[in-house]
Amino acid sequence: MSSVIELLEQMGQNAALQNQTSFEQAIEQSDLSDNLKTSLLNRDDISLKRELDVVPDVVCAFLPAEDEKEEKKEKDESPSEKTDVHN
Repeated sequence: MSSVIELLEQMGQNAALQNQTSFEQAIEQSDLSDNLKTSLLNRDDISLKRELDVVPDVVCAFLPAEDEKEEKKEKDESPSEKTDVHN
């Protein structure tokens, strides 16, 4: 996978690779798999993502923090429920 990343980086940095002929030559001369070359030449981002096994879905969840004061109240209430018997 690093080969395709390096090629894409080179294409982004080198203005000479921005025309179609240079773009195709750079891809053909690379040591990428035939599937990757085809995806790049056809500018098919979906098949390129599949070939590179790109997982774009990131899930993030936020949970509210529990309030410590409520927990302390519950603990404090427990001893008061007990009754002491004095003779």
